[in-house]
Amino acid sequence: MLVVRYNEDEYQFPSLLVLGCFDGVHIGHAELLKKAKLQAKINGLDLGVMTFAEGKGGKMLFTLDERMEFLEKFNVKFVLNIDYTEDFKKTAPLEFLRIVEEKINIKGYMSGKDFRFGAGAKGKPSTLKSYADDEENSVWYMSVKEVALGEEKISTTRIKELLEQGDVKLAAEMLGRRYFVKGTVVRGEERGRSLLGFPTLNVTYPENKAEVKQGVYKVVCTVDGAEYNGMANYGPRPTFGDDGVTLEVYLDGFDGDAYDKTVTVGFSEYMRDIIKFDSVEELKVQLEKDLEAIRNNND
Repeated sequence: MLVVRYNEDEYQFPSLLVLGCFDGVHIGHAELLKKAKLQAKINGLDLGVMTFAEGKGGKMLFTLDERMEFLEKFNVKFVLNIDYTEDFKKTAPLEFLRIVEEKINIKGYMSGKDFRFGAGAKGKPSTLKSYADDEENSVWYMSVKEVALGEEKISTTRIKELLEQGDVKLAAEMLGRRYFVKGTVVRGEERGRSLLGFPTLNVTYPENKAEVKQGVYKVVCTVDGAEYNGMANYGPRPTFGDDGVTLEVYLDGFDGDAYDKTVTVGFSEYMRDIIKFDSVEELKVQLEKDLEAIRNNND
């Protein structure tokens, strides 16, 4: 899959471009992309997807590389990569379309019915329909109804709110996958092994990724291609007087060396708040209870 930089790179093969942000590639996006994949095949077009590499400000659900991995499943040929700069935010809707078509051989556009674009978010699906209805522009446009989960609208903003609340289960339903982070395993204090009998992986939490609520989670962690159920503490370790925010993961059944390796930590369920215990023994008893809980709820 190619990365086509907005207003810089060219793409000459006749294409269908799906407009949106796609920072989460959630189940609403997936429905749009399924329909776009079919339309691209019917019309003999390459499928492209618009996205913002570093998001639209704030932390992202998924990195560009992670999003591209998701998009490959829909036979996407290229990603139109846009930097969300002050200059870009001033671009009028029709000027945006003109710039895109100067570099990319666009034959059709698709978007969700709630898509907004251009300066002041003045561009709407109706803008795109009027543009496509003008025969001089030689493009077609199709909108797709937004997807809801029950009665709740699915959006990246809502998913981030759920992560902040610790509701990773509902966030996963909206995403169509567990929310995860990929990080490098670094050396810690090794208290888990020596004091508690629970050896842990200290995983760097990417600075550009949306944070989950601080607490203890049931997780699924991938190490060297193998998946392990486990539990993770994201936040401080008050029993040891450690106020730093860290991601510390215990994997049930793992007994290897993962230092300097990149692992994937998928958040399955919020288990409890972080507690300051009066002793290491009390913490160990709680960890035994947490481990029993994840073993009894192994979904």
